[in-house]
Amino acid sequence: MSLHPLRQAAQFLLGVPTDGIDPTLDRMLELAQATPLCFVAVTGPDAAEAMGQLWRRGYQRVEIARRATCAAADERSDVLLVVGCPTADDVRATAASTLGLLRPGGVMVIDVGAVIDAEERLSLCEGLARLGLDVQPQAHLAAEILATRRWGWRTAA
Repeated sequence: MSLHPLRQAAQFLLGVPTDGIDPTLDRMLELAQATPLCFVAVTGPDAAEAMGQLWRRGYQRVEIARRATCAAADERSDVLLVVGCPTADDVRATAASTLGLLRPGGVMVIDVGAVIDAEERLSLCEGLARLGLDVQPQAHLAAEILATRRWGWRTAA
């Protein structure tokens, strides 16, 4: 089966495969304004798949994070992607356990496509604010939530 001419052109010009490109990950990277020069941490049930896709896109400074555990890794990531969490409680717990990896001023982008209830999303945004993240107004209405870690805010050890 031959590839579509545009897909062939993209593979040739960009040097990256276009099979398996995830539009959710595309939106998350665009929201974060991430480039391959950024330190990116990925967490959540779909972290391994996202990490593989990031590597294929040229991101070499990527790690999977389960929780912030050591001072050497704390506050090093420019971007923290939370992918694949099925509920708002899972998102909240995952964000809280890995927030220490994100540098002040760094951004967390959360895939909330599986969380359908608007009230749960709003509650999640309020919980993120209590963790020390600035969440944009009306963020609970989008498929991905962008939050920025406040400067001078320290996570509990």
